[in-house]
Amino acid sequence: MIYNKFKQAKHKKLIITSVVLLMLFVIIAVMDAIIEPEGYFHPDYDRKDISSILEKKNFTEDDYKELFYQTGLGKTAVDEIMNGQNGADKILGYQENFFKNSNILCEPIGIITSQESIVNSEGKPMYGFDLAPYKNGYVLITKATHSLGWRHGHAAIITDAENKETLEAVILGSNTRFQNINKWRVYPSFIMLKLKDTSQETLNAIAEFAKDNLYDIPYGLTVGLTSKKNPDPKNISSTQCSHLAWYPFMQYGYDVDNDGSWLVTPKDIANSNLFEIVQIYGVDPRNIWP
Repeated sequence: MIYNKFKQAKHKKLIITSVVLLMLFVIIAVMDAIIEPEGYFHPDYDRKDISSILEKKNFTEDDYKELFYQTGLGKTAVDEIMNGQNGADKILGYQENFFKNSNILCEPIGIITSQESIVNSEGKPMYGFDLAPYKNGYVLITKATHSLGWRHGHAAIITDAENKETLEAVILGSNTRFQNINKWRVYPSFIMLKLKDTSQETLNAIAEFAKDNLYDIPYGLTVGLTSKKNPDPKNISSTQCSHLAWYPFMQYGYDVDNDGSWLVTPKDIANSNLFEIVQIYGVDPRNIWP
C-alpha cells in the first residue's frame, strides 16, 4: 500500500516535471519566433540613382545622408573611399549589397543561444557585404545572436586592423580570443562604430589596452551585475562581449554605455552618442537599434 502510494507520487511528480519542461520549451520557441524578424532589416524605401552625387567634388550634409540611406556608409567611410581609386564605383558596389535580398539561417551556437547567418542556396554561410575601411579601436556590433527570446546581439573591438584581427568574448565556456574580422560579413545585421573627435593614436592605445588586459580570460555571464565600473583591470577575472568592447574605452574616460545602467549591452553601445557610424548593413538607418 505504502509502496503504491510512493510509486503514484513519483509518477505524478514526473508528469508535472515533464509538463513544466514542455511549457518552457514552447514558451522559448514562441519567444524566439517572435523576436526572429527583428534581427535583419531590408530597405523598405526605393533604391535611388546616386551617381550624380558621386560626381560632386564636395558633398553637402544632405548628400551624406542620402548616401548613408542608400549604401549604409557613414561620412568617414564615404570620404575615405572617395579619396581612393575608383571610389565612386566602389560606393555603388556598397549600394548593390545594401539593397540585395539575402537568405538567412538561424542555428544554435550554444545551449540557449542561437545565431543568424547569411547563407547561399545550399544553406552554407557566405559573405553578404564588403566591409568599409576600418582601423584599430573601431567597434563592431551585430543583432544576430539571441538567447531565450532576448536579442542581445554581439560586440567586438578591432585590435589589429592590418591583420584583420578582432578581440571577442564569443560564448559561455570559452576564453576571449582573437578572431578574423571577415566573420562579421556573414552576419545579416552589422554596425561599425568609431569614437567621435578622437585621434587615431588614442584609438590605437585603446585597442592595445584591450589586447594587453582582456585577452584569454573566461567568459562571465554575470559580468557587470556588481562590478561593471571596476577601474582596476588587474581585478578583471572574466568578461562578456559588450563588457569587453566597453571597458577599454572607459579606461580612457569614454563611457560608451548609452543608458549608464548596471549592465552594458551591445544595444547600449550601438546607441551611444560618443560614437559615429562608419557602416551599417541589415540595419534601419532611420533607427539603428530601437
